[in-house]
Amino acid sequence: MPNKHTLLCLEPSLARQTLIRRIAEAHQLGFLGCREESEANAALASGQSFAVLIVAHQIEQGDSLQVIETARLSPQHATLPIAFLMGERKPRLAQAAMAAGATEIFLRSEHRELMDFVGECSNSSEQQRYTGKVLLVEDSESHARYLEHLCQALGMQVDIAADISTAEKCCKANVYQLIVVDVVLKDSKTGISFVRDIRQTQENRQPILVMSSFDDVPRKLMAMKSGADDFISKPFTPEKFVWRAKKIMERHADCDAAEPNPALAAATDTLLAQLSPREHEILQRIVAGQSDRSIASELGISFWTVRSHLQHIFNKTGAINRRELMVRFMPASKKVGRG
Repeated sequence: MPNKHTLLCLEPSLARQTLIRRIAEAHQLGFLGCREESEANAALASGQSFAVLIVAHQIEQGDSLQVIETARLSPQHATLPIAFLMGERKPRLAQAAMAAGATEIFLRSEHRELMDFVGECSNSSEQQRYTGKVLLVEDSESHARYLEHLCQALGMQVDIAADISTAEKCCKANVYQLIVVDVVLKDSKTGISFVRDIRQTQENRQPILVMSSFDDVPRKLMAMKSGADDFISKPFTPEKFVWRAKKIMERHADCDAAEPNPALAAATDTLLAQLSPREHEILQRIVAGQSDRSIASELGISFWTVRSHLQHIFNKTGAINRRELMVRFMPASKKVGRG
């Protein structure tokens, strides 16, 4: 019976299924092979959870990209790591797979890279189920429903506010474990001003994640200075959103956010010296405002490896989010880069 320790594979070639089965077994994962879209969709709809999904471009019957989209539309599989396999380099096909929701793209010849990806997925910690409520301040109904699916996948209840007035009423009547705010709203006030008002009036400092279609450092810094805990740029993958949301809530639960973090206040070259060369490279790119996926592409490593390094950076520096890395370590990281 497939379970969350199983690799689900959509691949028409039995020989290649055998190779992928060996990869799964090497990482102590079960294996479920499919050859057609209908078989894969049936497995996804069975109620079972999987560790990773591998989808070949060419399948016997159906559309491989549609399988990925189907997985992403399901709250249960919204954050499932998905690898898309291509026979040759086709940038447009790769872009289409990413748009459908693929986590990583691999050529069929990239066996070692695929092996590493499956290993990272199998070694990831068990997904924690969260309780409590999330407030989504988003005036796009389709995007609000998309985010609602992702939050429900974490086990949380969701309130949706399409305008600031409704959001303010929700905050007065409820205590939220997370607030997600879009910067641009069809309202007289922006999402950033809403965040600023919350920080000035609310005694309970709920974690706040700000999102926007604009991927520029000034807008990010404006959001952080207003009191946001983190910033995510649209469009983003389901994994990226859930990872950011989880980290914000985990950090908030582990420490009293009202008290200053002495490790951050005392950040020095000695503290930065604890970072490995690869962590230095990633820190410099975080300070420059690059996204996780951009960093992975530039350094030639997987998206999940970047996340793993980020967690080590947070642990070693005492920072609780990307904002604190950007604001507190910008001068130091530049100096490190010249060294």
